[in-house]
Amino acid sequence: MKVARYLTVVIAAICVLACSAFAQQGAQNIYAQKLVDETMAKHPDLLVCAMHVTPPGKTANIIIASNIAKIIGKKSDDDDMKVVNTSQPVLEPAKDKGRYEVLIALKDKSGNTIGALSTVFKYGDGDVEANFLKRSTAIRNGLQKRIPSVASLFKSAK
Repeated sequence: MKVARYLTVVIAAICVLACSAFAQQGAQNIYAQKLVDETMAKHPDLLVCAMHVTPPGKTANIIIASNIAKIIGKKSDDDDMKVVNTSQPVLEPAKDKGRYEVLIALKDKSGNTIGALSTVFKYGDGDVEANFLKRSTAIRNGLQKRIPSVASLFKSAK
C-alpha cells in the first residue's frame, strides 16, 4: 500500500514538472521571456517579474512571460486590468510574507500602455515603501526602451 501511494505521488510530481516544463518551453522562445529573464538576473532582490499583455489578435489579457513558469498563460485579474486600463500603479505590501508587489503600466518605446508589469520584491524591516514604486518604475523604464511594440514581445528571442 505504501509503495503504491509513493509511486502515485512520484508519477504526479513527474506530470506536474513535465507540464510546467512544456508551458515554459513555449514562453522561453519569445522576446518577452528573454526580457523577464534578463531583468531577474539584473535584480537579485526581485522575487517575481511578470508581463501581463493581450496577445495580438486575442481579447484576453494574460501573463505572457514570468520567472514562474506555471503562471504563464494565466488570465490577468482585476488589479492587473485596473493598471492596464488606468495606467495607475497598484501597490500590495505583504510585510508578514516578506513581499511587496508593485503592478505598473507596461509601455512600449512610444509610451503607449501595452499591459501591466508585476514586480515582487523582498520586503523587510527598514524598507521604505515608496522605494518599491521607484524601483519598479526604473525596471519598467528600462524595459520600455527595448519594446518597440506589443507584437515584438511575441517574436522569437535572439
